[in-house]
Amino acid sequence: MKSSGYEGKILHDIGISIIFVMLFICTLITAKAGEDLFTENLVMTIAVFIVALLALFRFVTLSIVLVSVTTVTYLGIKIFLKASQGADIDAVSLLWIILPGLTVLGGVLYGRGQGKLLTQNALLKRQVEELVMVDPLTNLYNLRSMFMDMQTQVSFAERNNQHISLMVIKLKYYEQLRQVLKQEEYEQVLIRVSQYVVDTVRLEDRVYAIDDMGSFAIILTTDAAGCRSVVMRLRNKLDNEEAFTDISSKPIRVEVKIGYLEYDKEEYQRDARLFLTKVEEEADFDD
Repeated sequence: MKSSGYEGKILHDIGISIIFVMLFICTLITAKAGEDLFTENLVMTIAVFIVALLALFRFVTLSIVLVSVTTVTYLGIKIFLKASQGADIDAVSLLWIILPGLTVLGGVLYGRGQGKLLTQNALLKRQVEELVMVDPLTNLYNLRSMFMDMQTQVSFAERNNQHISLMVIKLKYYEQLRQVLKQEEYEQVLIRVSQYVVDTVRLEDRVYAIDDMGSFAIILTTDAAGCRSVVMRLRNKLDNEEAFTDISSKPIRVEVKIGYLEYDKEEYQRDARLFLTKVEEEADFDD
């Protein structure tokens, strides 16, 4: 990955350098040209500039076509003038045959280098996201962390013959909340809900933010009866008229769907994803 990124940077720098050098040479030729060649050089400079823009924006095929048409047309005119009028083909004229092609070459190198850099950045971003274990908004552990902890908690519960359950809490009308509230207010609602969830459970129970739609999961060291007690306490907190009064001038009522299941070794076989799916289905049926 480092080699690919270094190669991409080199290609990017070489490509952009070639393009700038070509444009500089074109400008210099036009500035130094005599009156009889000024128009000709200006037209070719504009053509090279357009080719450079197309190449930089990665329209490589179009830039190659334009270079081919420009070069063949220019060369054809020069040969015709040589044959019909005996006009000389000087060194500057030969440069106009080479400069557009080199400009496209610079654009191709730039495009390849840019592509490698973008690929490397995307890979690095994905690797960073895979390492992140905490939800940035609520500061709770995220879904990836929950799957890892679930294996540990299930193993501990089986060794010690303890009950373990999973609870999922979903906002009922999160889309309506996002539409009615400002982004900052909506985020404050999610933070407040997460605080109520954390305050409802015991210290040994673990709370996770599992998506960006206000869904939370709790690994509880209790059975179904204990889960029902947690549900009652949480609903009492959320139903409090003053639960969200200081967030917005608009009245806010947050309703949640809650599902929970006790872990069954025979049914789930330590499959945390299957266990979560079943609990989410229970939450979806909660009206």
